[in-house]
Amino acid sequence: MILRDPVHGLISFSLRDGPRSAGHRLLVRLIDTREVQRLRRIRALGLASLAFPGGEHSRFAHAVGSAHVMQRYLERVRSLADELPSHDRIDPWWEAIALAAALLHDLGHGPLSHTFEQVVPKAHARTHEAWTTQIIMDADTEVHAALREFDEQAPAAVERLIHGVCPIRHLARAVSGTFDVDRCDYLMRDSHMTGVRYGLLDLEWLLASLRLYLPAGGTAATLAVDGAKGLTAVEGFFLARLYMYRQLYLHKAVRAAEVTIRAMFRRLGELLQTYAEAAPGTPAALVQLFRGRELSTREYLDLDDSALETALSHYAGGHERQDPTLAALATAVRERKLLKSVKLRDEISDEQVRARVDPVVAAAGFDPRYFAATDRVKIHAYVEDEALVVLSGPRVQSLLEASPLMYALSSQEFVSYRVMFPAAAREAVSAAVEDLR
Repeated sequence: MILRDPVHGLISFSLRDGPRSAGHRLLVRLIDTREVQRLRRIRALGLASLAFPGGEHSRFAHAVGSAHVMQRYLERVRSLADELPSHDRIDPWWEAIALAAALLHDLGHGPLSHTFEQVVPKAHARTHEAWTTQIIMDADTEVHAALREFDEQAPAAVERLIHGVCPIRHLARAVSGTFDVDRCDYLMRDSHMTGVRYGLLDLEWLLASLRLYLPAGGTAATLAVDGAKGLTAVEGFFLARLYMYRQLYLHKAVRAAEVTIRAMFRRLGELLQTYAEAAPGTPAALVQLFRGRELSTREYLDLDDSALETALSHYAGGHERQDPTLAALATAVRERKLLKSVKLRDEISDEQVRARVDPVVAAAGFDPRYFAATDRVKIHAYVEDEALVVLSGPRVQSLLEASPLMYALSSQEFVSYRVMFPAAAREAVSAAVEDLR
């Protein structure tokens, strides 16, 4: 199988007979399953395309890209096999499991990816990781059948590896760690597709500089980087992640869109809890979810971006029984009538801000419960990962010891704090919070 990819170029999984053909055959079989194909209908960046028109790529593209990066990682580890004890080498069976885990790691995402986890009522919310586990372990899914056909132990092994549990420590970190195949692909893909150039990585050099280090007296190899060759590339990885948060993931229009759709779902939940028949056009699975009922795997898999777009169309369409607040919020998302925002100082409390803003928004004719919000997000450039070490000749150092840049960044916390409100109230709100900015 050969695929063209805008990020990695040609992606190839060989089906010819050979020592690793079984793993590639499993990967191709998994790609063709109903559950993996559903990822074509889940946007990786949620609502980010409202600010970055090119950001329409799918979780499917990211899944295939992650499997490709894993394939590159496995090639690098094979070249280092002579440096490793036998129990840290990756045989063809574990290669197949690793490729499957890289492909399936995001299988449980709901509509609009991470955004969906924020809009479901907390009492009924499950993470996409939990849904990934359920989908893989459900005997009625095509993914489970494909894995079980490969080996009866494969579903459990893949599920555990996705969560970073594996007897081969460095492989577990490559799937679920600070510096893993998932992050390598999504930073490059999100950067390329949105035109935000800060996420570009020197993946070739990163892979070439990777080493596996076995501490004296240790029993498991850990991920390492050749300090002479790869330190700058590793620094670039973490800087890229920081810059992508500041320029893309925390962009004010992206956050405004997410605040609006969270308000819409909050209103939807209120309606579904209050009325027997409310919000025409709501997918049956969403009705069950908001009423506190447990979803089956099949019901959850029916939820995708297409189902949500259809619901939004119904909500905004002026149905005679439609709630006006729900209709206004759905229209705001569909027609990109986003809330405006003002950046505030981090030390200001949400309560202090809302006490000033809510009356102003209400005076402008909007319900502040749905059309006003504070949005505070904190990120760290780097949280020390003891599993990643730097080899500089005979010296073994942590990344913070080897890199003055990362040491300086590790103590920094970056905060995005904004108050959001309708455009019609811009001047009044700006005046109300002038001394809080």
